[in-house]
Amino acid sequence: MTQLYNCVATQHDLRLIAVAALICALGTCSTFAMGRQVFRSGAGKERLIWGVTGVIATSSAIWATHFIAMLAFEPSMPFGFAAGRTAASLLVAILLVGLGTGVVVARPSLPGRIVGGGIVGLAVSAMHYTGMGAYHVQGTLQWESSTVAVSISVGVALGSLSMVLGFSRHRRVRNVAPLVLLLAVCGTHFLGMSAVTIVFDPSIEIPGGSIDATILTILTANAALLIVGFSLTALRLWHMNRQRHEAENQRLHDLANIAVEGLMICDGDTISGINCSLERVLGLSRDSLIGAPLQRILPDLSVARIPLTHEIDALLRDGHEAEVPVRVIAQTITIKAKPHTVVAVRDQRERLRAEAEMHRLAHHDTLTGLANRHQFNEALALRFASRRGEDATFALLMLDLDRFKIVNDTLGHAMGDELLRRVANRLLRALRDGDLVARLGGDEFAILKAGGTDLPAIQAVAERIIDILARPFLIDGHILNVGASIGIALAPGDGETPDLLMGNADLALYGAKEEGRGRYRLFEAGMNARIQARRTLELDLRRAIARQEFELYYQPQVDARTGAYDGAEALIRWHHPQRGLVSPADFIPLAEETGLIGVLGEWVLRTACAEALSWPKHLTVAVNLSPVQFRDARLAVTIRNILAETGLPGFRLEVEITEGSLLQDEQRTLAILRELRTLGIRISMDDFGTGYSSLSYLRRFPFDKIKIDQSFVRQTPDDKDSAAIVRAITMLGASLGMKTTAEGVETDAQSSFIAGEGCDQLQGYLISRPVPADKIAMLFSPENRIAQTA
Repeated sequence: MTQLYNCVATQHDLRLIAVAALICALGTCSTFAMGRQVFRSGAGKERLIWGVTGVIATSSAIWATHFIAMLAFEPSMPFGFAAGRTAASLLVAILLVGLGTGVVVARPSLPGRIVGGGIVGLAVSAMHYTGMGAYHVQGTLQWESSTVAVSISVGVALGSLSMVLGFSRHRRVRNVAPLVLLLAVCGTHFLGMSAVTIVFDPSIEIPGGSIDATILTILTANAALLIVGFSLTALRLWHMNRQRHEAENQRLHDLANIAVEGLMICDGDTISGINCSLERVLGLSRDSLIGAPLQRILPDLSVARIPLTHEIDALLRDGHEAEVPVRVIAQTITIKAKPHTVVAVRDQRERLRAEAEMHRLAHHDTLTGLANRHQFNEALALRFASRRGEDATFALLMLDLDRFKIVNDTLGHAMGDELLRRVANRLLRALRDGDLVARLGGDEFAILKAGGTDLPAIQAVAERIIDILARPFLIDGHILNVGASIGIALAPGDGETPDLLMGNADLALYGAKEEGRGRYRLFEAGMNARIQARRTLELDLRRAIARQEFELYYQPQVDARTGAYDGAEALIRWHHPQRGLVSPADFIPLAEETGLIGVLGEWVLRTACAEALSWPKHLTVAVNLSPVQFRDARLAVTIRNILAETGLPGFRLEVEITEGSLLQDEQRTLAILRELRTLGIRISMDDFGTGYSSLSYLRRFPFDKIKIDQSFVRQTPDDKDSAAIVRAITMLGASLGMKTTAEGVETDAQSSFIAGEGCDQLQGYLISRPVPADKIAMLFSPENRIAQTA
């Protein structure tokens, strides 16, 4: 150790030693920077270029360190350097450093790094002693073998250690590697120099052509600095370029993460990268997938089976081992001169849910959740198409709610919608699983009954449906009573095609409604003729309104005690050009059903008021109002305008209403009646005694008169029950301050009994049949009134 110290401290120019150390430090740093770049570059031309550059830079730094240190050596005698051997020493360094680094690159494992590093350390020794062979001095060199062996051993050991440290996973350990290689170069050189003794011999001359020390100093220092500087500059430029590439790659990575589709890069069937979207779909982290086989998440696929630019459907296995439907497409790209496959994975769950929802909306009613008309038509067509087993015969039930329009008009569409939902739930509970229930629109439903055409079973189903829909519905504090009518057609007997079967079921439904609603009807062959006749009557009714084929007849009302005329009830008559006189019982219900009653009722009111204007001023005219007319909120305004147009005082008009008007919407009806009372109009309850809640209506509504239904009057005085009812109604009216009128009086016995019971008015065939306007005017003339009084 003393020998080494003396060698460095007393025999060397420390200034040049510092230059040599600096060059060596730059070289060793460049060595490992270039080495790591070789590994980053992968295979190919780029890797070779970085490897050659690193070998040359390292070798040049070692060579320059040696010769600058040799120039710092002061032998106190003339010296020089042989040009050939000097160059040979550089070549030796390049070859051995190249061999050592080649071993490290080819075998990056620990044994490979130890062997490769040892060869690099050996390169330092070989270059040193080859360079010493180029050293010419005026004397002889005497070597101490043991020290030479130590210098070689130090170079090999530290060279191996530097390679082991230089490619460690830990950055702090890697940072120590250049210092270790610096120690290997410097230790080999100075130990080698301490192993030599120069004995002066004046007889030895410096060979001619030797390189001057000053020139060699400048050349080696500049060459080494140039090579190392060039290497570091190239490395710096590469790092800047790499940073730009990394920034660009990061932008591409960010764009890939923004993508809705899951993306992964595959090297063969090995996953080498994924984006965030795929992480979300899988529920797995990036680290757990990198390096995993593609089949871990796409069990049935390999890269070779995924078509390029064409999508295929597959099942993805997520982190919970659940199967996720996906659509997959692949594209080949080149990454680091090697082909890779980018696999795009599109999650299909949302699309499939959307398609299922679209299918549901296309085949189901959005309000009730039942099958809609489209699905019903498909099912019906399928039944006819199959004609196998139970499908060969089946029943079709067409169902319509009886009083749904009243609910919709009086309580609003929201209440109507909720009622339809409740009806749908009851229908589902009333049927078995194989039956199809559909809402065709509005309050119209259809039922495809599976299991053949067993008539008793089908009738039992119809009765059960009618029963459950007749039960009250309690919705938001409102008690709603609707009910249903059902038409039944049996396939194939009642129809060989879907349209014919539905048409015949509709005819049966129409027949059920015609018979009074709340019942079912089976299709019969004669129904079509009756329905056609009804439709023809409807067309004739519309024409009659336009052609003014109607006329008012009047039936007088008289005072029960004096027999004097009090007024008359207006009754409409239709004179059909071919049918003759059509009964109101035939066309009034039709007008109510078709909505024509509004126009017809307004005509009756206007005509009655105009014709009554010519009667004596104390006589009244009574006009019946349909329950349908009370759905019109402008009814009171319409009557006010008619009174103003005709000039008839309000107290001379009497409107007659039935309980049907009161059942629809009590609050609206009460408001209309009160408004009519403000006009002086009298209000009469018609057909009293036939309803279940008449007494409560008398208490709540502003009636002036009660008309006793003719079904009771005609049985008096012989039928004790009818006589008791008439007596009770008369007494009730008197106690409430209301007049009473007996309808349908046909005999003197009936007249005497009713008058004797205190009834106020009589009306019926005994007094007069209904007569045209000109004849009622004659009855009300002064001459007839004098004759009637006499």
